[in-house]
Amino acid sequence: MLDRARGEMPQLFALLARVPNPRVRRAPLAWGVLASYGAGYFTTAAVLIVFTLIARALTTSLDWVNALATLAGTAVALSVAYVAAGREAVIVYATLFVIVQILSLAVRLRFCIGIVSDAPFCSVFAYVLGLWPEAVGAAIAYKLVGWFRVSEGDRNPLLEAAGGLALVQGLLSALLGLLLASAGQFESGVLVLAATLAGGIACGQVLLRRVAESARWRTLAYIAVAALGVWLFVSLPLFSSQIGIRGTIGFSGLGLIGFLAPVFEIGAAAMVLYLAAARQLSAREAVSDL
Repeated sequence: MLDRARGEMPQLFALLARVPNPRVRRAPLAWGVLASYGAGYFTTAAVLIVFTLIARALTTSLDWVNALATLAGTAVALSVAYVAAGREAVIVYATLFVIVQILSLAVRLRFCIGIVSDAPFCSVFAYVLGLWPEAVGAAIAYKLVGWFRVSEGDRNPLLEAAGGLALVQGLLSALLGLLLASAGQFESGVLVLAATLAGGIACGQVLLRRVAESARWRTLAYIAVAALGVWLFVSLPLFSSQIGIRGTIGFSGLGLIGFLAPVFEIGAAAMVLYLAAARQLSAREAVSDL
């Protein structure tokens, strides 16, 4: 089938052949796992933005866009994990994925028990079946891994910083799902804000440890483009269609916390960099005064 497609579209395949192979550096296990999450983060953001705009232009459903973004993000993340830190990184990534899914399933079952429902939504089988984008992405990663090339060095600064944000946010979001089920509106807002800030702080800490001082703010800017791009082109239009502008659904101040999560995340990471720079400046001034 692939040979037939190549014969029918030679120009397309010639163009694809000229696309340079992405480079990934070998890294210790923990940093390799973070790099995989960062690669998935950027891939998911790019697919969401591009194909959401296409879907809106064609006035089609956005459900397939989310599935495609998840599929692509999983495939790239697993490929980068293997290239950066080997099979052990893939195992760690898969383990963390299973943990998140168990927490998410527990939230769903807890909700279903509360409403005493036997709807398909409440079926464990339906939940597992809904993970087909991740399964297809894992299968594609098996072939995609050969597309990546190993580059010299022992770190992937941009990917690792984005990965710190994505990993902490993913784990805390799944964990908070259990806590929010029995929390009030105020408690829910506080917990969501704490999780959001934790993701940004984790990103800032990785920037301090793995990125050269001269490139930290530039690296954070790249992450901000991805985070705020999804917010601007995906989340904001959906949100505006539900409240005030074209809809009648109300919202509270605390409800805006989750919606503005990317702003808080990037702000927290920027604060970490700012405080580190301020401490360095104070130390230099103290030394110069001696």
